[in-house]
Amino acid sequence: MTDSVKIGYVPYSADLNHPGDRRRINTWSKATKNELALDNPADSDLLVLSAAANFDYWLNRAKQPVILDLVDGYLGEEPTFLKDLGRNLVRSFKGKSNYSAITFTKALRNACLKADAVIVASPEQAKDVLPFNSHVYVILDDHSELDAARQSRKFSSVENAVPKYIFWEGFGYTIKHFKFLAPNLDTFMNQSGYQLLILTNPNFARWGGYLGKINAEKLIKGWFPKSKNQIEIIPWSIEDVIHYASLSDFAIIPVDTNDKFANLKPENKLLSMWHLGLPTLFSNTFAYKRVANEIGVPEFCIDSSNWQSVFDNFEVDSLDNSLDKTDEYVNKTHTKDILVEKWQKVFETVLAKDA
Repeated sequence: MTDSVKIGYVPYSADLNHPGDRRRINTWSKATKNELALDNPADSDLLVLSAAANFDYWLNRAKQPVILDLVDGYLGEEPTFLKDLGRNLVRSFKGKSNYSAITFTKALRNACLKADAVIVASPEQAKDVLPFNSHVYVILDDHSELDAARQSRKFSSVENAVPKYIFWEGFGYTIKHFKFLAPNLDTFMNQSGYQLLILTNPNFARWGGYLGKINAEKLIKGWFPKSKNQIEIIPWSIEDVIHYASLSDFAIIPVDTNDKFANLKPENKLLSMWHLGLPTLFSNTFAYKRVANEIGVPEFCIDSSNWQSVFDNFEVDSLDNSLDKTDEYVNKTHTKDILVEKWQKVFETVLAKDA
């Protein structure tokens, strides 16, 4: 693909700072010095639509090949009709879908059928898209922005530190996954003295990521009556993620696997913890289980019924011993260069097919 090829993009955020932009196509854009056409995406040789785009609007107007970049497993979720309807109504009100599709699942299926290719974030998601499009590619997020922590983190600096910290970061609306774990984690923190650092949006939308308002501190401390004073909510920034990860003994990623949408999330969050150099305890989602088995750390991939046993027998040294395996996995499969090359190959393949 030559430098003269123009890539149009409909993003999550105008400044491309949303992780769905920053850690995905914008990584390719910066690495290859190919500026994305944002002001007039339709004026391009190839159009890429994020999941924040109004698929129907852009696909009906596009004269060039169109690629969908989907990072969530909506097509495998099978939501109730009312939830699906509500999701589409909210997105349509925000200009991110069309009312005529009735449900968001229908809008997404129609978009996959019309698109020239679909990029997803995991093999599990790919299986659900393949019935609607045969040109499906798997590309994960780029977490190289976090590598400074992994490169500089010294376990000797946290080994004897007081207090000791557990680390978590993410969007506010995913804090809900602490609820099922709270009774076990609350007791563990109360007995062990561990403190929990949560880097997130202090306030976030309640419904569909768009409507309502929730205070993160009020929500999570209500679930931790014994250890609520051992929890600190810190506004999210890359700098603070790196800093507080360097202070922490380990990370934790609880996911309620009864939530099918969450269970279909890719391994991005887990990989981000490993980029930070943090040994991690994590729920046994489809993607996490696949990766844990692949690199030989299944003991840290935890079924919802086994968390109490893990805390009862917890030894941070055993977690630390997993870092050689996680570092090797990241270095072999998940570098910026590898991800940029994957984007490049998708663009070249789609443009060659259209030639």
